Amino acid sequence: MNKIVSFFKTSSPIILILICFGLGVLAKLIEKKSSDIAMGLQLITFILFVYALKRIFDKIFK
Repeated sequence: MNKIVSFFKTSSPIILILICFGLGVLAKLIEKKSSDIAMGLQLITFILFVYALKRIFDKIFK
């Protein structure tokens, strides 16, 4: 768990946005088969995107 948390803390915001894009595409692909899993992936995507935007704005206004 610590490795996952440290990955998100040390990775660049652009990598996080690319991960969000990949998860979003994956969620749309499996939406017809399993809407619950797709909804969870979309929620994770939104949370990661907001976190990446926060990190981008922290770097800009620091």
